Amino acid sequence: MAYFNLNEAESSILEIQRILRAIDYFENGTSKIRMTGTYNEETRQGISAFQEKYGLPITGTVDATTWQLLQTIDKSLNEAKALARAVYILPRDPDYTISPGLQNDVVYVIQHMLNVISQEYDGIEPLEFNGIYDTNTENAVKEFQRKSLLESSGIIDSATFNRLADEYERINSYNE
Repeated sequence: MAYFNLNEAESSILEIQRILRAIDYFENGTSKIRMTGTYNEETRQGISAFQEKYGLPITGTVDATTWQLLQTIDKSLNEAKALARAVYILPRDPDYTISPGLQNDVVYVIQHMLNVISQEYDGIEPLEFNGIYDTNTENAVKEFQRKSLLESSGIIDSATFNRLADEYERINSYNE
């Protein structure tokens, strides 16, 4: 790698060391490479092991091919470690409600959340997954609203949905 100044060299070496640490940690649960900012023997050995593992010529130096592969693997590790993106399942209309009689996929999600919540809330009975906002679902929603100090209407507005989601996440985080 060509450098224009000492600071550029040090930051590039730190980046190489960071990526080697990340790869080692992700694959072996350890991170042996120390972050020194100098291309020391430890870093050279780490690069040599990386090159051997990925079928590159073993030189112990970072050429363009080695650098590109380091960056590609680092990017894929970051994507693999990222949390799953949340999906907004309700229309973005703040006045949108879910009422008895509705039959769609959102009702399945609500029934699932209520079933998880029912494990910790007395009076909320487990529901059949049928995707229909039936009487049993309405009763479970009313009981949840009552226990959450919301208006017990049986209609799911954004406040009720957000409270359901919060409780579902809270309970679900204990079960991980």
